[in-house]
Amino acid sequence: MSGNGREDKPMSKTEPVSGAAVLFGALLAAASLFFTLFIAGALSDLGGSDAAGNAMAEGFTALAIFLLYALLTALAFVAAIGGDMPRSGRIAALFFLPATFGAIWAAFSLLAHSHIPPGLWPLAIPALAPPLIVFYCLWALIAPLRAAVPAHVMGILVWGCVGLLCLATWPLSAIRDGANQREAARMDDWQNKFAAMSADAPLWQWTPFLDSDVYLVSQAARETIRNLPRRQADAETMLDRDEFPLGQLSQFDLEPTPALCEKARASLTRRAATLKPAQGQTLNYSQIANEVGAAHEAMNWLVGFACSCDQEALAWEALARAYGAEDYQLADLAKLRDPKEFGRILYNYPPRFSMLTPKATLHAWLNFAEGPGGIGKAPNATQALAGARKLDHRTADAIAWLDDPYAKTDRFLLMHFLPDLDLEPTPALCAAALAAVHEDILQAYRPTVDNPLPYWELLERLGVGQPLNALQWVAAHGCDADAELAAAESLVRGYGDSADRKAMLESLAALHRKR
Repeated sequence: MSGNGREDKPMSKTEPVSGAAVLFGALLAAASLFFTLFIAGALSDLGGSDAAGNAMAEGFTALAIFLLYALLTALAFVAAIGGDMPRSGRIAALFFLPATFGAIWAAFSLLAHSHIPPGLWPLAIPALAPPLIVFYCLWALIAPLRAAVPAHVMGILVWGCVGLLCLATWPLSAIRDGANQREAARMDDWQNKFAAMSADAPLWQWTPFLDSDVYLVSQAARETIRNLPRRQADAETMLDRDEFPLGQLSQFDLEPTPALCEKARASLTRRAATLKPAQGQTLNYSQIANEVGAAHEAMNWLVGFACSCDQEALAWEALARAYGAEDYQLADLAKLRDPKEFGRILYNYPPRFSMLTPKATLHAWLNFAEGPGGIGKAPNATQALAGARKLDHRTADAIAWLDDPYAKTDRFLLMHFLPDLDLEPTPALCAAALAAVHEDILQAYRPTVDNPLPYWELLERLGVGQPLNALQWVAAHGCDADAELAAAESLVRGYGDSADRKAMLESLAALHRKR
């Protein structure tokens, strides 16, 4: 006898099912299929974002799997209690529902790294098993379906397929284990090869490790290369042979010497020529996209260090266009010929103090006045400040720096040294400097009666930019600073009395009276 008093018998005649059970079952079936589609879509691209995006996707997918299991369980319960499900079907549901949940969870784990074999094959489990269970439950609830398909046929068809899908997790997991073992062996091989390298090996023996796809090995190789005493000469040799990895030109801490510039340009020209398509060749930009990207990286670094690559950029642009590249794919190559790009790194962000020239911006010089110990504590701070004071474009650079809304994060560096740069107090400089001082004073915290603060805390809150000192300089050099002086006096009076506070108020008042 079955649990509801009916024997497990052929379904030539069907038992009546209430309309409420059919309706409730249909709703649960629709919700189950919706979550099945959502889960299948999510699992097909589970690792397609960054780390944070992947973690969020995995969390939502895991929640959806639990909800799907709850919906399938509820649907099976409705079909078993309110439908005409045979006893064998109820027993199968009791066994295969948790088995299906476990199989889907195993597929979830495998699909989190779908770039590793067995790839997307585990997706078949969450995509097929739930709809089969839904179909079986609807069959138990809908009389025409029960009349069309005998119980034993439906049971064998559905539960047999579900069972095979659940069992598929074993070979799929075995394939993953084998792939992991092969990957571990490959990583060990690269690490052993790296450990066996001679410390004085030439550059070209180190570069293959950069393409190992083993993070620790590639990072260690890059760091080793950056410290090779012979890297400059070896890089020039590799460029002469067209063996240098162009995409890595900016990663090896090379000196952008005229010799390196010329050799790199020549190599870029030759490599573009070798990729020129033959007559009648079927072309697709994807065939050379990696080479174009590497060439762009190299030219971007060269142009940034004032090594003009106009002709080389044109050659690579023409090559990419011949392979069918679109304008948006060529935009970066075209940008290399923009005069604003020439010397962008050398004049604005030189990596070494020795690279500074009179063409370098005030920002570039002052960057070397800030060290780990603070402003003015860098090894070359004195020389950097002296060099900045000699720049004939220092006033124009200071104005541009103060006016740049994207440079506010390091504006404190200029404000700190403003009195020491021998700037010309032009109306434009006065306006820019006073605007910066006004913003700093306006944003400063003003103590309340129930929270009095000492004067030294105000100086700490204003920071190393020392806007009060900058204000005194601009006011002493003829700038109309009455409003800012009054605001500064009001701010200083709000803090506790001290000798330093008294001296600052006297200084501000004296400047105010002079105006």
